[in-house]
Amino acid sequence: MKNTLATLVAIIIAVASLHAFRAMHHSSVAGSVQPSYGADAIWAIKGHDSLRVYSSENGNFNCNLTPGTWKLRIDARDPLKDCDMEVQVQDRQTTDIGVINLRR
Repeated sequence: MKNTLATLVAIIIAVASLHAFRAMHHSSVAGSVQPSYGADAIWAIKGHDSLRVYSSENGNFNCNLTPGTWKLRIDARDPLKDCDMEVQVQDRQTTDIGVINLRR
């Protein structure tokens, strides 16, 4: 009985560890919006999936996404103009899109 219980506990720990390790390897997009106050929200859109994130006070943003081609839409604050761009997200990598300069 003790061996069975020990084996069961070992299996549970192994499965939990593998799940935690897998969760650490995600795909994401990172960038910065300038001027830093310019973005109201940043949308990532792929088919019927969408995710809204907000930039930090420095204009930086990061969002975890599934691999594939995503459309990023930066909803700008007036008098700045919205910005759309396409981003290719790679599996288990952070795609750095650099600085997005919003225009009037």
